[in-house]
Amino acid sequence: MDEPSGNDRALIMAVRHEVENLIRRGNIFYWRARIPSVFVHCRPGSRLSLSLHCSDHRKAQMIARKLNTRLAELKMNSKEAMSTKKQLQILFEHVRDEEIERLDDISTMAKRNGRGGDVVEMELDIEVGWACQLLAKFGTRSELSLDGDCSGLTYLLKNGVPASHVDAIRANYRGELSTARSPGFEEGIRRLIYHFEIEDTALNRERAMSKMFEGRAAALLDIDERHALVDRSLSEFTGGGRANASVTAKKPAEVEPAAPVALIVANESQTEPTATDIREREEIAYLDLSPREAPTPEKGTLDAQHPNQRIVAVADFEQECEKLIANMGEDWTVETGRDAMALVRMFKSVLVEHGVEHSGQIEQYHIGQLRQHFNHIPTDWGRSSRMRVMSAPELRAQGDELRKAAEGSGTKAKVGLAAGTIRKHFGNLQHFLKHLKGHGFEIENWTFEGLRPRKPKAGDIRHQQYKPKPEDIAPIFASPIYTGSQDHLRGKRRKPGKHVFHDSLYYLPILFTYLGPRRKEFAGLAVDDIAKDDDGYVILLRTNGIRRLKTAQSKRLLPMPDELVRLGFLDYYQAIKGLGYEALFPDLFSDKTENDPGDRFYDTFTPVMRGALGEKMWERSIHALRHGMADTLKQAGVSSEVIDDISGRLSEGSETNTRYTNPAGLPLMRSALKHYPIITSTVEPKPLQLLPWIENKQPPPWAREGKK
Repeated sequence: MDEPSGNDRALIMAVRHEVENLIRRGNIFYWRARIPSVFVHCRPGSRLSLSLHCSDHRKAQMIARKLNTRLAELKMNSKEAMSTKKQLQILFEHVRDEEIERLDDISTMAKRNGRGGDVVEMELDIEVGWACQLLAKFGTRSELSLDGDCSGLTYLLKNGVPASHVDAIRANYRGELSTARSPGFEEGIRRLIYHFEIEDTALNRERAMSKMFEGRAAALLDIDERHALVDRSLSEFTGGGRANASVTAKKPAEVEPAAPVALIVANESQTEPTATDIREREEIAYLDLSPREAPTPEKGTLDAQHPNQRIVAVADFEQECEKLIANMGEDWTVETGRDAMALVRMFKSVLVEHGVEHSGQIEQYHIGQLRQHFNHIPTDWGRSSRMRVMSAPELRAQGDELRKAAEGSGTKAKVGLAAGTIRKHFGNLQHFLKHLKGHGFEIENWTFEGLRPRKPKAGDIRHQQYKPKPEDIAPIFASPIYTGSQDHLRGKRRKPGKHVFHDSLYYLPILFTYLGPRRKEFAGLAVDDIAKDDDGYVILLRTNGIRRLKTAQSKRLLPMPDELVRLGFLDYYQAIKGLGYEALFPDLFSDKTENDPGDRFYDTFTPVMRGALGEKMWERSIHALRHGMADTLKQAGVSSEVIDDISGRLSEGSETNTRYTNPAGLPLMRSALKHYPIITSTVEPKPLQLLPWIENKQPPPWAREGKK
């Protein structure tokens, strides 16, 4: 959603009245209503804005009520007039158009990297397109093997899909099916049909799922404009034949639709040879000398050259990683599983680049190539959706471009992963290779010796993170967030004005300063995580419906800082609870994507810190507050064990502390926290003022469309 214009911002700042959508700017009343999503030709989140040309409060209320009634009638009539079939068609077109836009971006990057006329790029789109088409036709409840007498294979062959591409389509189908069966997929479908005003029934959810995959398939198979530079005679999909066609390749017209691919090859050798057959077989026999063109073995099959060797295809590595994540269960957080999957996809891309087709071919050399790959890719590749879909050579080419640009500007190129990140990736790789070996798949003995960066020594670790003192942090609480800003919008929030809004940007810095938690621990607090004991209010850090905790010792009770109470936190808490929110800081959550609330807070608070601290801004700014709290308490004489209990860490080296005693209780914590000086005493309490879109329970203005 675009940021509101100047007039819109002025209206947002206007005074609201008890009648819905009625606001006053100066002496004139305006009626300002959000356009219902059922009006699909209007941009999502757009508004109607109408001057009522009157200054009389009662008259304005009467007009606004009539307009609200009329808007409700239009919404209901529009919804009734539109059939479910038409709504599903609109959903299909929406998904198709979004996928086309995404594919155009990928195609543009391919052209930039010299792959604009590459037939492989076109075939990759077509293979994924047919995988999506299978899910649209057969649904997600059944699993197609695409082998033997499988109805899915029959469908592909009847529609002219070359038999040589069935293996690739199978791999893509399994990946898409795994995604479609993931826990969040059905919830995403529910949100999609809600957005398009479709009745939420099991039947309509199934229809919407089919239309979604059908829309993606239509976009992927629409190759005419996107791959206009490709020589169509090079691909079997478009009537030609690739020079490196697989042994199993055969024209669709020569294939019995119901016969499996393997059976076709067997029967072919039993027929009476013709002149044409002899020429084809001589060519295929010659090409088959290349080990890269050997047929990809099925997962779990035995290598013909090594009868006792059980192998798994590289194409199925992501499925195996999903099994590993499931096996780890509660031992891994969602973020850990996501990191492991990112590593496996990167490793898979490097293996494909070097012609590795299955686990039995992985050598120590390939692990070394992965290590070198880490040195030549953009540092922030994981944050870019565009770079996450690039192949290994494309990522390194992107790194080369960044290096050249940095040389031209005299700056340091953001290329190469940090030592800690590489260590994390090698840890995940070790987990994955052990998983394969533990399930009976043959893996050559490997070592990370000489590849994994050394772990920093304890003395080095102590000096890695700056530990801000209370006087270093104090300037933050003199920023416009606490003294008054121009408006609630992100840019205006950092400029001096008269508005003080109460949200995560106001309260979390206070909590981080006085209690030193991990960023996501407090950003993901729920309303139910606030309680009271005999001595005051407490914060319950526990797993909730919003986020999990990092470790077992992260679960703890913390006393609420007195300064937080003085600055109106309890009024804020009651207001958020009264509005029905689950999250204590709902401004950190989007209704359109599964975003990390800690990351969202980082994005909004870091510019505030930079404005307040200027050149004195330290690295890892928010995490440093955690170190600063611990260091200040230690210098005041508080024991390390109590500091660790407040911070949610487990003190090591003492059997008494880890086995024989419980964490520090609330009285002991309150006594310890008194040693941290009050640096927010200059902040004046202000009347509660929530963000307008939080108060009206509207979607966040910063939200962007994505997977939920």
